[in-house]
Amino acid sequence: MIDGVDRRRVQVFDRHFFRSTEAITRIGEGELGGKARGLVLLRDLLGSAFAASRYPDVDVYVPKMVVVATDMFDAFMARNHLYGVAASDVPDDRMAETFLRAELPAEMVGDLRALVEEVRTPLAIRSSSLLEDALFRPFAGVYATKMVSNNQPDADTRFQRLVEAIKFVYASTYFGDAKHYARAAA
Repeated sequence: MIDGVDRRRVQVFDRHFFRSTEAITRIGEGELGGKARGLVLLRDLLGSAFAASRYPDVDVYVPKMVVVATDMFDAFMARNHLYGVAASDVPDDRMAETFLRAELPAEMVGDLRALVEEVRTPLAIRSSSLLEDALFRPFAGVYATKMVSNNQPDADTRFQRLVEAIKFVYASTYFGDAKHYARAAA
């Protein structure tokens, strides 16, 4: 449990995304990052403060989302042997290229494919690191966010764009600005 949020309070991703009653689901068994933990807390707070029985005409909710847990990031880094390049001072474009050539863990690929099969609306791919909302050294806004239009007619293209966006956001955690911020915040 981190910051009052036990990852078990977030259901495992259901490949029938729109049929699921859960607003927030997760891919993986690891921890949730700062943004994700905050949104889970907000979901719980809104659920209790704006109960439908008390406010039948008010519709307040956290939009549906899928969180990729930290174990998937760890597996991506380890299986592709990326820690060496991540620790180096290669330029951001080379860092991004290296991450884009790497393979995502098979454990998450099927779930991502199922997601793009059902979802055809824009997607925001955001980091949600464990450091994101640290009290004394918050990293919010340091890592990249990628918007994916997700409106291509074929699922293969939508899937490829989603995978590229995830890899780019992963790479951004090792970009020069992020490393400089980490050193300055230490």
